[in-house]
Amino acid sequence: MRLLVAAVAGTMLVSGTAGASVAGKAKKVSTEKYAKVVCANYTGATDAVNAFIDAYNGNTSDDPVVFQGEVLDLGDELGTDLAQLEAKLKKAYPDIDDGKKIAKTFVAGVKQVRTEIETALEEFATADPNGVAFQADISTLQVSINLLDIKRDDPFSALDDQDLLQAFGDEKSCEDVVTIFGA
Repeated sequence: MRLLVAAVAGTMLVSGTAGASVAGKAKKVSTEKYAKVVCANYTGATDAVNAFIDAYNGNTSDDPVVFQGEVLDLGDELGTDLAQLEAKLKKAYPDIDDGKKIAKTFVAGVKQVRTEIETALEEFATADPNGVAFQADISTLQVSINLLDIKRDDPFSALDDQDLLQAFGDEKSCEDVVTIFGA
């Protein structure tokens, strides 16, 4: 049975306490605007991974060669979606001390998910769909996707700027991304 069950974003709990600099032409924005940008992109990343999982789970091909090709095509689409979200995050940083440094941690969060998925799919691409170990290769891919939440760093947990924490707490689109306590 081929079934993926991962949910990438989940809810992160932050009580208040970030991490190098954003390259390119990032624009300084208010903490409110930055919270909106981050949460929209983190929600987008979760939605993209969940769409991949739904499409993967909906794959009914009994032909291993076809199945592998379809999964790799889905993975290419997911990689493109995540790279676009990462690029959007790179375009802004919060108007606070160390804003560029903080923005880098959020960009790194999406990049980490993209890299983990790309690595798993690259390994799956080398699998022999006609080989006796192909079912194990499928299982390895599934485990890699299902462990995304556990392996991913939490950029929210390193925040200590009260204005930014308050902005995340006040931003409606952040409700499914992060829960802020004491901001």
